[in-house]
Amino acid sequence: MNTTGSYRNVRVYLNKQFLSFTYEELRNLAYIMYMIQNQMTFYIAAMTDVIAYIDTAHDCVTFAEPPSGANKSIIYYQLFEEINSVLTV
Repeated sequence: MNTTGSYRNVRVYLNKQFLSFTYEELRNLAYIMYMIQNQMTFYIAAMTDVIAYIDTAHDCVTFAEPPSGANKSIIYYQLFEEINSVLTV
């Protein structure tokens, strides 16, 4: 990571490619990083429930109720609508 002098910009390099940020943008990214980490933890925890629900709901015409022990963070009605929209195309 290099600064570009008095312009208060930061360049983050990966090999020969880089991303440019202002200090303010970099500070904001650092503040929200823990929220992104928590959200990813929820996604990973819900992944098996989503796969199981897709396996049961892809043959249904009407809304299929999720199992009683399924993850409560998933909006199953919306997931069902998405499954139907993808499979009917």
